[in-house]
Amino acid sequence: MDISEVSDTPSGSFGDSTPLSKGEKLVIQGFNVKFNDEYASDVAEISTTNGLRYTYAKAIVGQAKSLWWIGKVADCVKKDAADGLTTYVIEREAEGSGRPMLALTAYKPKHSQS
Repeated sequence: MDISEVSDTPSGSFGDSTPLSKGEKLVIQGFNVKFNDEYASDVAEISTTNGLRYTYAKAIVGQAKSLWWIGKVADCVKKDAADGLTTYVIEREAEGSGRPMLALTAYKPKHSQS
């Protein structure tokens, strides 16, 4: 079970950041990955046009470290500083366990996952 399923970021750890959930549309302006000592786990902090968001979801933490994702977000912000990369929080099946996991996609889902 992923830590994000059983815990919230401790109060004040990431300021006014709020968790991600399946089905959300985000306009991402930047990524930051931090290590949370209390849970001994990386957490992705995502700057969006609607404020700071966070998740412990391993796929999204990996995406937040990915040069492809970082580059695409930078390209969008460079083109229009008030905008960012439009993304969607989806749920997909983990390859090893078959369990559902959160991930980002830059493409609008074909059907609602909410």
